[in-house]
Amino acid sequence: MVDTLGGRLRLFFLPSYSPELNPDELVWNDLKSHGIGRMIATGPDQLKRQVLAHLRSLQRLPEKVRSFFQEPHTRYAAEYV
Repeated sequence: MVDTLGGRLRLFFLPSYSPELNPDELVWNDLKSHGIGRMIATGPDQLKRQVLAHLRSLQRLPEKVRSFFQEPHTRYAAEYV
């Protein structure tokens, strides 16, 4: 599958437990800190709606997403964002 992308995708193999190296962890941290962390969900459907709403708002903020790749431990992937 990766071969079919003509070099547009680069894989980084991280150590087995290294959340500080994974930019995804910064997304989840943002979700918890600035999204749903202090909200009260009345059920799983509402929680899902709140999570999706916050993630969609991040999609409209590419500068914020880029900032996740500027952290010292995630800068290794910055040239590919």
